[in-house]
Amino acid sequence: MEQALFISKLRNLKYFTKDFTRIYFGQEFCERLMPDKKKLKNMLSFIDKEDLNFTFVTPYVTNHGLMKLEPILTFINKKRPGSEIVFNDWGVFQYIKDECNELIPVMGRLLNRMKRGPRIMNIFDQLSESTKKYYQSSNLDVPYVEAYLRDQNIYRVEFDNLLQGLNLNGTDIKIKKSLYLPFAFISTTRFCLSAHCDKLEYFDYVGIFPCAQECQRYTFNLLNPVMSVPLIRKGNTIFFLNENIPDVVEKHQIDRIVIQPEIPI
Repeated sequence: MEQALFISKLRNLKYFTKDFTRIYFGQEFCERLMPDKKKLKNMLSFIDKEDLNFTFVTPYVTNHGLMKLEPILTFINKKRPGSEIVFNDWGVFQYIKDECNELIPVMGRLLNRMKRGPRIMNIFDQLSESTKKYYQSSNLDVPYVEAYLRDQNIYRVEFDNLLQGLNLNGTDIKIKKSLYLPFAFISTTRFCLSAHCDKLEYFDYVGIFPCAQECQRYTFNLLNPVMSVPLIRKGNTIFFLNENIPDVVEKHQIDRIVIQPEIPI
């Protein structure tokens, strides 16, 4: 079982131990938080020093975000061929396919369609076995999707540790699976409610506008009796914490654990 450390900030290299053989570095949820080339070079220097494998994580992007991301991907393609790129946007994948053929594409967890809301646990025990399987399954259960991934040479998919568990029975064993612990995301949006959250004059102002990266200073804990676990809002994304190890690990249906020591925003 491969163990990877996922960090979105260089300072979080403090969490690195010799148990990890791979570093995930980057940003899944906001193009404004993508590391620049200087930070990437510092990370690659650390990886070379420790002789580690490298996975660069990318978010869903606008056209402007894609323009910022393209030179970074080109740089990795030249300086670190064989690196993985986790894509959460099919436009990013197309650029990798067309321009960066030395990189290995990995389908990110934002594109892995599953029922994520914790409210399902309020009724989960009352569901039939077939319905439970439905809520535990992903789009990898669709033969057309698996065939498309194979046709595109995508042989790894990322998974969240959802409360209802995962059902990977019948999925293609040639498509490897990674499991993220302990933070699972529920939803994300470009409408970031953290932007200007500390300014009273913006109390009723919601939209997509320039921010001061307030998400790096504030984290919001959301409690509601309808939810079976507390929710965590960080920037434009809602997460929950799940430290339980699912049975897909014992069944060896997962071959990589991706540890997030902090919320990856």
